[in-house]
Amino acid sequence: MIRFFLILVVFAFIGLSCQKEEKAEKKDLHKYILVDKNSNPIPLPEDKLIVVNFLAYSCSSCMKELPIIKKVLREKGFREKFKFIGIVIDSDKGDFSDPDFPIYPGHKQNFVRFPVPGTPTTYIITPKGKKLVIIYGAVTEENLRKFLNQAIDKAKRLSAK
Repeated sequence: MIRFFLILVVFAFIGLSCQKEEKAEKKDLHKYILVDKNSNPIPLPEDKLIVVNFLAYSCSSCMKELPIIKKVLREKGFREKFKFIGIVIDSDKGDFSDPDFPIYPGHKQNFVRFPVPGTPTTYIITPKGKKLVIIYGAVTEENLRKFLNQAIDKAKRLSAK
C-alpha cells in the first residue's frame, strides 16, 4: 500500500512539473519580439532596424509590394541599416529562398504585439521591438524611402536620450 502511494505521488509530481514547464514556455512567448508558427523566436539583428512586413500570399498588393521593398532595402543607404522579416498570415509555409528577405509563417502572438488590420501592414522597429513607423497598405519606392529615413531619424533621437 505504501509502495502504491509513493508511486502515485511520484507520478503526480512529474505530471505537475510538466504542466508548469509547459505553462512557463507559453508565458515566456511575450519576451520574444517575433515568433514563427512553432513558437520559436525569429532571429533579429541587434545592430539594424527591422522592417516587419505582414503579408498574405493571396494579397495582390502584397505580392506587388515585395519587389519594391527588396529593391529599396538593397540600396546602399539602407542595406547596412535595415533587416527585412516577412510574416505571412494566410499560409503555414514560409519562403526562405532569399536569405536577405525571409518570410516566416505567422503565429498569433505576433498579432498581439503588432496588430494587422489588413495586408500589407509594415512595421519598422528597433532591435528591442520599439515601433518607429507603421505603414498600412502597400508603398511606392518613394514612400518607402521616406518611411525608412523617418525611422532612422526616430531611432537616432531614441538613442540620444
